[in-house]
Amino acid sequence: MMEKGRTFTLTEEQMEKFNEWRKSKDLKQVAIGGAYTFCFTPTGIGIFETVKCIDGTELDLTEYDKL
Repeated sequence: MMEKGRTFTLTEEQMEKFNEWRKSKDLKQVAIGGAYTFCFTPTGIGIFETVKCIDGTELDLTEYDKL
C-alpha cells in the first residue's frame, strides 16, 4: 500500500514576511540555491513554520493567531 504524501504551504503573508527577511540579508549567491531550509512541524494544535538560513539565523513564520 502506498502512503499518501503531505503538502505544506505558506500563506501570502508568510511569503511576504520571508521575502522581506531574505532581502535584508547580505548573502552571496549560493550555487544551488540552498541558503534556506523551510521546516514544517505538525502538532496537535497546528503546524509551526520556520525558515533557517545558512548564516545560522531563523525566522518564525507561524501565524499563532490562526492556530
